[in-house]
Amino acid sequence: MKKLLARIDEARALAVDFASFGFINVMHARHRLPADFRARWDAFTAEWAQRPVGEFYEIPPGFTPPELPDHGRLRFPSPFPGKYPENNTAAFDFFPCEQGWTAPTMLLAHGLMSVSDIGYRMWARRLNARGWNAVFIHLPFHYSRRLPWHFHGELCVGGDLLLTADGIRQSVVECRIVLQQLARKGGKLFGAWGTSYGGWIMALLGCFEPLLQRLVLVEPILNVDSAIWRSPSSISLRAALRRVGLTPEETAVNMRLVCPAKQRPVMEGRHILMLAGQYDRIAPPNEIEDLARLWKGSHFACFPQGHVGYTLMPESFRMAQELWASDFAQGRSFFELEPEAPRV
Repeated sequence: MKKLLARIDEARALAVDFASFGFINVMHARHRLPADFRARWDAFTAEWAQRPVGEFYEIPPGFTPPELPDHGRLRFPSPFPGKYPENNTAAFDFFPCEQGWTAPTMLLAHGLMSVSDIGYRMWARRLNARGWNAVFIHLPFHYSRRLPWHFHGELCVGGDLLLTADGIRQSVVECRIVLQQLARKGGKLFGAWGTSYGGWIMALLGCFEPLLQRLVLVEPILNVDSAIWRSPSSISLRAALRRVGLTPEETAVNMRLVCPAKQRPVMEGRHILMLAGQYDRIAPPNEIEDLARLWKGSHFACFPQGHVGYTLMPESFRMAQELWASDFAQGRSFFELEPEAPRV
């Protein structure tokens, strides 16, 4: 009976994932590569081939950091603006706990094509009740950064890999700016939670921002080469790259800049938790487990879920509270009834 139920769960997870794969491929197919893409790719390769990856995520000299609000939404010009004005304003939603910004703060980074923050607001309340502030990140082309007549995140990941890299860079640097401003407000402990595309970005943040001390990655995209050339969600993307003659060897040169599997974290491995879905074909569990081994001391767990599901978010917070019990001052379970909604 258990085997039958497990097979039913796997079939359900695969069906949901394949529907998602199909939708993503349709979105990719809507956008042909710009005529100048190959020239821009070659110029980008020449510029970054020999430069350290860390330079890609440096805050530009002379950038004026924003003043942080006590609560509500922070918006400021992205330090790396691109060709889409709607995406050039960084946005973060602040949910402070009663102790204020000297208390620990958790960044929350959503997945690709996320359309609702209702669940994240609930987890912000639960974090507040346990002595943590929460900051919800509007990732490129999502939420307030969505382009008119486009789906959320439609341009995040596609055949234009330079646009993908620009979005990753924007997010990591914008988060670094916010963390450094929070530290100036007296914050001393900072964590980051991210899922899928958000996990990809938070993994890179954990490699280049020394203020970050706790990291929870839920089905993160870690091996970019694999995501481009083997993932079932990237069929249209691969076709676009082949039309301009790009090979896996050529994309690997530039994708090293945005590939967490090729980097090392700035924190100790014992402060990193990675969760995988057993049936996930976008962020395969073996790739996540491999990185957990490479980032020595990291914690890894795998659950019977596909890439799309609702099991891993609560499990990730439950495990984080068990692993780092001293960080959660209130000591209550994350599954107790949450208090009233925080100010927004």
